[in-house]
Amino acid sequence: MRSAVAALFIAAMVPLPGVVEPVRRAMDPTAWVIPPEFVGFLPVRDTIYTLAESFLELDLSRQRLILHRRTGEQRSFKVSSGAPWVRDGMETPTGLYTIQTKATQAISRQFDSTVMLWWMGFSGNIGFHALEGWGYYRHLGERASSHGCVRLSREDAQELYRLLPRGTPVLVYKEPPARVLAFLEPELLRPGEFWILSPGGAEQARQLNWRLELLYAGRAYQARRLRPVLDGRTILRPGGYPVGEASRIPPQHPPLLFAVSELRTVAAVTLAVQRASVPEEAEPSR
Repeated sequence: MRSAVAALFIAAMVPLPGVVEPVRRAMDPTAWVIPPEFVGFLPVRDTIYTLAESFLELDLSRQRLILHRRTGEQRSFKVSSGAPWVRDGMETPTGLYTIQTKATQAISRQFDSTVMLWWMGFSGNIGFHALEGWGYYRHLGERASSHGCVRLSREDAQELYRLLPRGTPVLVYKEPPARVLAFLEPELLRPGEFWILSPGGAEQARQLNWRLELLYAGRAYQARRLRPVLDGRTILRPGGYPVGEASRIPPQHPPLLFAVSELRTVAAVTLAVQRASVPEEAEPSR
């Protein structure tokens, strides 16, 4: 019952791309016709919006870095991330970050004064960079091989360095994440609906963790939540925030804002689904 109630509410409010939008026949709530595709739970993620012109998505399982542009452009770059089996190495940490520091050339004193070209740090001493020489190119897009950073070709690292300012959001994951990034048009940023994220702090961390807990408990629709926004200039502190795991997200309970009784709502859903399964009668010819 609850799944059908949730499907009716969400389908009416948020049409899915590629699916026919529900057709409203009358003001009576029992007159909604819901296509069968809507009978079920829609995918739910904890979305962090951004006003930035670009954001980065790093998929460690595929060794790919995806550049998302506000224009709709997407580009994929081959990388080689951190490997725990390398001596003194570690796996590149997952999380939500922003580009914190930039330098055309940085020196890693920890690892034999290695020269790192087109450095873009996103979590302290973890960042994107290229190296001198060609030996590491054979691992790009194939397997992790660094001490923790994310290696790019010199050509790709230089291009991204020139394109991306400090404050650009970075989403790093190994499995499909429960938290995702999306662009927000500046004119839609309305007071009382959005929450501009600060560099960090205990309360912000608590609130972002709470959002994931609601999602895992199936109650994402049952709490009043502001939409978090990264403005594209704010630099998150090292460590970032967890992105969670999509596999842990259960079906969500319906919202607690129906004006009609549950019994009446379920009856409306049942009738709507029945109507959706019956073909329209042909209009009489004239």
